[in-house]
Amino acid sequence: MSRKSILAAVLMPGLLISSPAFAGSVNGTIGVTLTVSPACAVNGGTTTSGALGQVGSIDFGAQPGIFGDVDATLVATGGGSAISILCSPGLTPSMTIGAGAHDSANVRHLAAGSDEVAYRLYTDANRTSEITIGEQISLGTAGSSALTLPIYARVNSASAALPGGTYTDSVQVTLSW
Repeated sequence: MSRKSILAAVLMPGLLISSPAFAGSVNGTIGVTLTVSPACAVNGGTTTSGALGQVGSIDFGAQPGIFGDVDATLVATGGGSAISILCSPGLTPSMTIGAGAHDSANVRHLAAGSDEVAYRLYTDANRTSEITIGEQISLGTAGSSALTLPIYARVNSASAALPGGTYTDSVQVTLSW
């Protein structure tokens, strides 16, 4: 064996032995933030500001020119027999039921051209608690479940003979919290 070979044989094992590795670690944090504004949504929607659009409809059906009391109930957009309001827990929302497009003398009217017939809205199925124009209805304190607001309606031709046509109205509602 040559001198180089012997020297390599002696030094090689030392090269294979490594010096101890020095491992370390440091810690830190990541800041995570979510700011939630108190809000309400209507009928399962996600709109919490701006215009709600149509929240429901009331249909008295087809009637002859002269009729007595005809009752109807609001059908919420998306289904259901009441407006559904889901709010952040602890809020105390209210809904203001405003005027229709054809109200006069503090009474809402359905209109077909210049022909009109009065109708009324109520908070109860017996139709004893009328919702007056501009009335603000308290919905209670919000929890984890949706609050509901059923609306009942009644129309009567008041012994008058109404001309044929499709009578309509659009009532403004405002949700506040």
